[in-house]
Amino acid sequence: MLIETAERVAREFELGEVAAEPVYAARGELGLIWRVDTDRGSWAVKESLIEVAEHDAAADVAFQRAAAASGVVLPAPVVDRGGRVILRARPYDLRVYEWADLAAGEITAAQLGVATASVHRVRHAARGPVSEWFAAPLGADGWAGIAGISRRQEWEDALHAWLDDLVAVDAIVVAPDPARVTTCHRDLNEENLRMSTAGVLTVLDWENCGPAVPAWELAAIVARDPEVYRAYVAAGGPARVTRPEDFSMRVAVQGHLLEFYARRATDPTETEENRARSRARLGEMLTRPLTLERISAVLEGLRDHHAHSVGHHAQPDGCA
Repeated sequence: MLIETAERVAREFELGEVAAEPVYAARGELGLIWRVDTDRGSWAVKESLIEVAEHDAAADVAFQRAAAASGVVLPAPVVDRGGRVILRARPYDLRVYEWADLAAGEITAAQLGVATASVHRVRHAARGPVSEWFAAPLGADGWAGIAGISRRQEWEDALHAWLDDLVAVDAIVVAPDPARVTTCHRDLNEENLRMSTAGVLTVLDWENCGPAVPAWELAAIVARDPEVYRAYVAAGGPARVTRPEDFSMRVAVQGHLLEFYARRATDPTETEENRARSRARLGEMLTRPLTLERISAVLEGLRDHHAHSVGHHAQPDGCA
């Protein structure tokens, strides 16, 4: 990021006078993060790799503020002097957060469960229906397309080994019940949860938030690590995972992500960095994807937990 860009951001968002060159901090799938220091403090400036509508950004800021008001710790979003979230700039759109000093170290399953419970207790009304990315299976044509563009690629054998299972698990996906939909983070994982240097659990990367079923978001997390569930329930999380259909969001996202990464990895117009990141993600996802067999195993483990919990916890409410 050029210092001239940082200075423009500082003016528009009233951050103070820029004190030093911006420092590259991190990169995610959808953007890059820079640290900008001014005479008023330090700020995280995010460069978005995709265009985001202002009304969508304003909606995620509203959810972040509701979460913060309920006690969830997160880097505070900053709006510009006109109340806008997004600064249109070339080549990237920009947005700003207060800087959070984060500690190194791994996040435990218990911490992830506690954080998920705290976000689900916010109960922020959803804005619109659940998008197909989170609610619709990829479908036979989609899987055929992935298989086609994966020919002679380094992940082809892994995809072929799992393809029948990936197609079969689509069958559990059902349409979300609007009465159970609320605003969710939709990207809760160990990468987006960190301890601050002050020892406070901090939830990051809220730009992907939107309408979802809390139980389905919980199932997606529990599918990666069932130990999350016990901590979630103990922390007062309201959702419960009890049936295969609760994994609908995880299955839908799995298919759409595999398609996204396969297409980006084979797109000659993409940067080599993006193609390499996509190949790595494909390798990770195809090591142990979510299948009907895995869902059955996870649910069996959760049934044991439910059996031991009878009489010790309040009944789950309507969000699950």
